[in-house]
Amino acid sequence: MAGLFGEVVDGPKYNFVCADFSKGEICVVDKAGERKHVFKARNPNDVWALPNGEVLFAWNRGVKIYDKAGKQVFEWSSTEAKDEIHTCQPLADGSILIAQNGLSRLIEVSREGKVVKEVSVASRNNNLHKRYRMCRKLKSGNYLCMISCDDEIREIDPTGKTVRVIRDLPGVKMSKAHAVTRLDNGNTLFSTGAGAMAVEVDENDKIVWKLERADVPGIKMGFMTGLNRLPNGNTVISFYQGSHHLIEVTQEKELIWKWRLPSQRTVVSVQILDQEGDATRGEIFK
Repeated sequence: MAGLFGEVVDGPKYNFVCADFSKGEICVVDKAGERKHVFKARNPNDVWALPNGEVLFAWNRGVKIYDKAGKQVFEWSSTEAKDEIHTCQPLADGSILIAQNGLSRLIEVSREGKVVKEVSVASRNNNLHKRYRMCRKLKSGNYLCMISCDDEIREIDPTGKTVRVIRDLPGVKMSKAHAVTRLDNGNTLFSTGAGAMAVEVDENDKIVWKLERADVPGIKMGFMTGLNRLPNGNTVISFYQGSHHLIEVTQEKELIWKWRLPSQRTVVSVQILDQEGDATRGEIFK
């Protein structure tokens, strides 16, 4: 398939880090497709590359950080009998945002492993596994909560008060929705999971961009998971199911590259390493 931007590349165009939920691996991959580091963990989901070369990721029971040499330098684990962790986010003060599915709360944990803040966020449906996927703290201090079991995105203030709910949008199928991020222009970008759509809405919930199966012929889009909006406006998307693990598309919905990692099963989160921005300061949009 060729288009305005030339031939589609079958393989990665960048260095990146990604999470394989079912195989239990975090992989740092170079633009030649070679895995440079592999970190083992049960059901990893959210993954971040930090400015100093460290890799932060959430796994079933907590979060871990590895340095650029591949050595573990931080770990926080839930002490709850029943819990699942699918969210992590590095924050400017060095702490880490974590969503605890079992206790139905967001917490901020210091690098000393102490909970320095907590905010309860109840879901309407009591489903421990599906309660939260990728949640985000905003520059304003508010939080975007991807409440997957309710098929909605809820924005709350630091006290836990709901200030906005995104759901029931026309033509959008929210089913086990997965990732959400607030872009620099104030728009909200999210993936709908089993709905296999990437959707961007403005502050009034008007859809300003949407990518769905029919927009990318030749790509079988299954369960859509992680999103990474790049500085050039393109979006890199990961898939739990489908013909490819990763694709990059332009705002015009032109396919730039596609790839299925040879040894991976289910890619649920991705961050391109070849982009400017500090993840701890909200400058990486994923």
